[in-house]
Amino acid sequence: MNVLKWSTCCVIMLTVIGCNSAVDNKSPGELLSLSVSGLSGVDQYAFRGDTGIGLTGVSPIKAMSFQGTVENHNNVLVKATNPNSLGGSIHPLEYLREVENSAQSTELVPSESGNRTAVLRITSNEAKAKATWVQTLRDEFSVLEKKVPAASSSKNKMQSKRASGSVGSLEREWNEELSRSKAQLEAMLSTLRVQSSCRMIIDRKKLLPIQLEEKTTLQYKAEGQDRKELRVTKIVFTRLGGGQL
Repeated sequence: MNVLKWSTCCVIMLTVIGCNSAVDNKSPGELLSLSVSGLSGVDQYAFRGDTGIGLTGVSPIKAMSFQGTVENHNNVLVKATNPNSLGGSIHPLEYLREVENSAQSTELVPSESGNRTAVLRITSNEAKAKATWVQTLRDEFSVLEKKVPAASSSKNKMQSKRASGSVGSLEREWNEELSRSKAQLEAMLSTLRVQSSCRMIIDRKKLLPIQLEEKTTLQYKAEGQDRKELRVTKIVFTRLGGGQL
């Protein structure tokens, strides 16, 4: 009986050691990929954080907080202090996938890592990061283009009762302003440079993300002037009832 117990204990210990060794031997890139895949397999979880952007030397970063839940893997519900900010439309899993897809280098930070957690420093490929931001800004402008006619139409109906011919005039003004704004946007995008890095904490055992912090610098020309904006975003992942994933 003692021999049997001893043999059983040895098997369990070897299994645990083998599993831990397999995780410990993963490269930083593999840890990132596995944590993203791991989150995609979680049916429901919660998240919270803050995000903000500021113009260097002109306006300080104003952080907007947000919190939300994910159920059935993709049903995301977000509440943010500013619904129009990044936090108001963030999708945690898609955000992590974007970080993974644009990563140029992924390094382990030994001084901040331990047996339980791994801290990764992720640097984005500048070309991929720029492409993402260009698409995001163009999409945001497209939304604006679609909203403006609806707003002006409603306003025009009221004004048309007071003065004839105001509808066409107001719409022309809107369209002219949109054209100017779009030209300015495209001029800015043509000079845009994006540098982005992330600090990510991963649970080594569960291979799930615990926290992600992103810092992104946007450099561009606007009205002949060099501009630099800094965006910071922090996301913490938790269970629905609270506590670490």
